[in-house]
Amino acid sequence: MIGQESYKEVNHFLNQELGKKKVLIAVHRGSSAGNIVENTIPAYEASLQMGGDIVEADVFKTSDDKLYHFHNGMERKNFQKDFDIRRLSSQELKDLAYCNSNLSAISYPVEKLEDTLRYFKGRCLINIDRAWDFFSLVCDLVKKEEMVNQVILKGPLEEETLRFFAEEETKFLFMPKISKLSQLELLKQYPDVNIIGVEIKAETEADDFYQTENIQKLKEANLCVWINALTMNDEKKLFAGHDDNVSILKSEDEGWGILLEKGADIIQTDWPSLVSQYLVKRGII
Repeated sequence: MIGQESYKEVNHFLNQELGKKKVLIAVHRGSSAGNIVENTIPAYEASLQMGGDIVEADVFKTSDDKLYHFHNGMERKNFQKDFDIRRLSSQELKDLAYCNSNLSAISYPVEKLEDTLRYFKGRCLINIDRAWDFFSLVCDLVKKEEMVNQVILKGPLEEETLRFFAEEETKFLFMPKISKLSQLELLKQYPDVNIIGVEIKAETEADDFYQTENIQKLKEANLCVWINALTMNDEKKLFAGHDDNVSILKSEDEGWGILLEKGADIIQTDWPSLVSQYLVKRGII
């Protein structure tokens, strides 16, 4: 069972999904191609149809405190112009036109978080990323939509964040990002936080969370282990270079296979159909 015994009811959906498949596939910003752009309901829907289990969704706050999907910093990629989307009001967002994979302007709007929650209610787990500066707004909406058991809130491991969740009467599912074994000591100081797992990072094979014995310590604490297979660029390594590119171009066993051997409960990828096929081949799903 993932999580503490006292939080088993709110964690039921997560444990149910892990019980079905053993290893879950999280899809980075959904699956975008053709006329479907990232961080939209169509992209999230496509990712599930391609074998994904968890929608990974970026969220930002407008200047008038409304919640929408977008990874700030990707404005040039998605709109072909430079600006900071966070400076816009919800009204100003209506004037934006996404560019599709052919660099053609399309009519699909920037997606509201509440629309995504309603669309996927009861269907899948949703990981909300990049919302740690305004968790209170996100939590209010998740609670309003009665989806506490479906939403995993992810963010850096900081005492301010842990205090926020500890003081919340509702035990939201929280997954901190960690890279050092010493960070586990801070987690132990907050039993009132429903920490369901951790996203681990290991830039090299010498790092703490590349070591199998350290990952086993996470398992013994009933924590779900999320490992990224994402290839962000030519240089950045999220798990010592055992990533999507290696899996596709060299060997699945040297990419996704290493993540499985290390004990991943969740693999985040940009290629859900290929990971799903590999998990079937390995007899995992």
